[in-house]
Amino acid sequence: MNVLHIDEQLGWRGGEQQASYLIRGLVDRGHHVVLAGRPDSRFLSADHGVGDVPRIEATFVGELDLWTVAKLAATVRQHRIDILHAHTSHAHTYACLARALAGYGKVVVSRRVDFAPNSNWLNRWKYRSPDRIIAISECVAGILRNFGVDPARISVVHSGIDPKRFDVPPLPRKELGVPADAPLLGNVAALVDHKDHATLIAAMPQILQELSALHLIIAGEGELRPALEAQVAQLGMQRSVHLLGYREDVPRLMRTFDAFVLSSKWEGLGTSVLDAMACGLPIAATAGGGIPEMVEHERTGLLAPPRDPPAIAQAIVRLFRDKNLAEALARNAKALVHDHFTVNHMVEGNLRAYFTLNRDSHEWH
Repeated sequence: MNVLHIDEQLGWRGGEQQASYLIRGLVDRGHHVVLAGRPDSRFLSADHGVGDVPRIEATFVGELDLWTVAKLAATVRQHRIDILHAHTSHAHTYACLARALAGYGKVVVSRRVDFAPNSNWLNRWKYRSPDRIIAISECVAGILRNFGVDPARISVVHSGIDPKRFDVPPLPRKELGVPADAPLLGNVAALVDHKDHATLIAAMPQILQELSALHLIIAGEGELRPALEAQVAQLGMQRSVHLLGYREDVPRLMRTFDAFVLSSKWEGLGTSVLDAMACGLPIAATAGGGIPEMVEHERTGLLAPPRDPPAIAQAIVRLFRDKNLAEALARNAKALVHDHFTVNHMVEGNLRAYFTLNRDSHEWH
């Protein structure tokens, strides 16, 4: 099978990591892949564990760059592409237009966010056009159905992680400026609105009343950093809350935490939760979006309502106060990841979605 993967993002977040895992999984299974992205993007420059594969540079200016559409259509014809897999919203548009121009191939779109598309003419066309939309959670699939997407064209394939990635030593706490014996709570998430770090920081005074020595580590960068730094300063929490920025050493950082928290108000799924589960960390999270598909309250973690600082504070304190509960939650969560949320499960799920577009799989190139 010949698959063209399209991602026009410059940076690297969860969606790009999932696409990278999928690319390697397809190549390992004997399929041919082609990558398309911006010349200076990490998606196009990354090795993906596959070495020398065709990489198509395009400008991707806005959402209707006709030069890019033409270049992608030529790629479809040249490489006899069976599947055009779009990994972002703009890539979705380009895949549909390129397939229309080439007159060849099937369009598959990954949908990773848990909010409805804007109801305008472009989106109405976009969401009628793909042959298959892969939702990363049942929550996302429900939003797509409510938007009007034919349920028969939706597949749910949960994101996956590689647990072996976390077989690393922890970071020394002195590198983080944290006392060696301090309770350490971790969060790994971009500093953007839907991750709702403001609620987590607002919960810290209540947490510190119960756990005065606790430190919160937040790893991630984003547009809300100045506002969050101001909130920390206003609450006088500079000694207890540490904003590390973007980190390349997340596996070692995860290994350093005693517990993990995700405070998102919206979330397609939240693979940082899966990372924490793979590390054997107890989890406190909000019941936003697809998070409850991983975090089952009092079985694989503790859930609190979104945007509720007292509730998330209570869940966090409970994790640190009740060691037996925390250990049981962590044990159950780690088993869940290995049984249902590995990269292998994700790759096989995407392949099943591809093959629904042609039941006679031997007809693929």
